[in-house]
Amino acid sequence: MRGFSLCGFGLLGLLLCACQPPVWSGVVTLDRSLLSVALPSDNAAFVVGGDLGSGGAGVFLRYDGSVWHRTSTSSTITLWWVHALSPTNAWAVGENGTIVHWDGIALLEEQKLTDRTLYGIWGTSNDDLWAVGGKPGSDGILLHKTAVGWTVEPSPVPFVSFFKIWGAAANDIFVCGEGGTIVHYDGTTWAPQPSGQPQSTTLFTVAGRNGSEVYAVGGLGRGVVLRYDGQSWTPLGDPALTQIGALTGVAVDSDGSLVIVGASGTKLHGQPGALVNDTFDLPRDDLHAAAIRSGELFAVGGNYISPAGVTRSGVIAHRGRSLSSTVAP
Repeated sequence: MRGFSLCGFGLLGLLLCACQPPVWSGVVTLDRSLLSVALPSDNAAFVVGGDLGSGGAGVFLRYDGSVWHRTSTSSTITLWWVHALSPTNAWAVGENGTIVHWDGIALLEEQKLTDRTLYGIWGTSNDDLWAVGGKPGSDGILLHKTAVGWTVEPSPVPFVSFFKIWGAAANDIFVCGEGGTIVHYDGTTWAPQPSGQPQSTTLFTVAGRNGSEVYAVGGLGRGVVLRYDGQSWTPLGDPALTQIGALTGVAVDSDGSLVIVGASGTKLHGQPGALVNDTFDLPRDDLHAAAIRSGELFAVGGNYISPAGVTRSGVIAHRGRSLSSTVAP
């Protein structure tokens, strides 16, 4: 936390606090890298991650409005992404084709259909889910779940790995990945969309507010932010993006506000074209993913870029109301 709070010191404290804008703080730190966060409601959150080959169990965290509850997976599999349909219904994917489902009581593992890492999952219901992944530099994997179970779908683009998936509707879905790849699903067919990016560009995350306001972020040495207006993808113009470093996560609020995160604590937020750069605010960890809901911002990360064998650390960063930092077993 930054300093101490005056909010408990009578009228003066209340007046001072009312004038001070929210700041970022590290709500939770863990002994695992944290890679994804989802906000299904105002008083619920899910966060997943793991040890990324360093020997520890994967992590599945859920916030119930009062306390963070930690559920370790039954193996050393790292979970890369979580998609929450409600506070009692969340899906997560990860290494070695792992798919797990939180049903409000227990974390249950689905049957595996691939040994590839699954990096993203999205869907409209338990009977219409998509998961994406692959082996970077080699191939991509696309899975679809219907009422009868999971199936492997033909890859819409060869020789690239897919990293994230997001949809405005069941017939309006976007996937991003290696080689500047963006593909779109119209309910029947997956088709590539020109991103205007070279083969050297990796797009790590895609998210939007609706089908005509979608963003994709990536880049390794230099950050890339693309915006889709329903017709084409173009670079987002914003002074805060000048000479920005690698970007890995993006989320969009109901009013169109963005939160974008990346390496070395990169944290951008606000309306497109007027983003505020909070990169120098703590925490300064490498951030992997973000979420936003009603102006409340979350970012998660840690030392996930370090090679296997390194002792991991993770952080949940938050900007908004006060949240509990208690993590229950």
